[in-house]
Amino acid sequence: MKKYFPVLLFIFLFSFLFISGYAYSGTIPANVSIEGIDIGGLTLQEAEQKIAEHYKRIKFYYKTFVSSLSPEELGISIDFKGTFEQLEGRGIWQRVVMNFQESQFNLEKAIDENKITEALRAIGQGVSIAPQNAYFEVVSGQIVTKPGLKGNKMEIDLLKKIIMENPLKNEYIIPIVVVEPVVSEKEINLLKPDKLLAQYTTKFVKNENRTENIRLACESMKKLLMPPGTIFSFNETVGPREQERGYLMAMIILGGEFSPGLGGGICQVSSTLYNSVLLAGLEVVERHPHSLKIDYVPLGKDATVTYGLKDFRFKNNTPGYLLLDYNISGQNLTMFIYGSHPH
Repeated sequence: MKKYFPVLLFIFLFSFLFISGYAYSGTIPANVSIEGIDIGGLTLQEAEQKIAEHYKRIKFYYKTFVSSLSPEELGISIDFKGTFEQLEGRGIWQRVVMNFQESQFNLEKAIDENKITEALRAIGQGVSIAPQNAYFEVVSGQIVTKPGLKGNKMEIDLLKKIIMENPLKNEYIIPIVVVEPVVSEKEINLLKPDKLLAQYTTKFVKNENRTENIRLACESMKKLLMPPGTIFSFNETVGPREQERGYLMAMIILGGEFSPGLGGGICQVSSTLYNSVLLAGLEVVERHPHSLKIDYVPLGKDATVTYGLKDFRFKNNTPGYLLLDYNISGQNLTMFIYGSHPH
């Protein structure tokens, strides 16, 4: 036995060195995968690149809607160092065995819950649709009831829970809940106005910008349904006259003289409505005259408005609901006020 000892020692040392070299060849053992991604035979750098490419974009789907984010944008960061330490901590024999036996490792990651919530809220804004209440529309002088439309809303908490339980999937189906309209067709029919209380028409100058401003302001008031006792605010209803909202430059009264300004023509809408309100016998709460004479309404029958400063307001002092509507025909603007009796 002694005479074979040098030979056996040589074989052992040779085998040890061979296995060591095989186990630590600078590449990952052949049958290793990380969460289903095969990284066998790759260097650590190559494995990191492959994993990063696999999770380059995370997609969110709902019907035809698609949104994609990087893991970092979603609030998930991959800890490659911690992930590969699982491999590097294995002994020689374990690494040899991994070449012949499939081995699965988890991907170490850090999760920022607040960032996930922010990211999902942004996605929710894109996929969610607000419900539309039933409303009234005037068609050829007749008041027609239009049914409401259902909306949908992304279930942020549920989707966040799904992500937290299984982060870094390549895609997620967005959970959606249907949102019913607040006011149904049946409910709104109980409020239906049944007669025209008043209408008033003014003529405006031919100017494309001014006409568009008038149309935008009128559209803000269309379909407005006022319960008894409520107060209408022109500024709150129409909103700020800003370029981002489509308003254009046209002549306004500024500093006691006519000059170009955003939203020129709006005061003709408020003045036309004011005269309709007077004819309907409604209670005027706030009204301001222009600093200069205007020619589209009689003297003393105008109502100027300036967002955040001067408003036109009136109260529904009738026992029923009021509905506002308008019509633009050529250079004529007509404001209608419809009323109803309580049911």
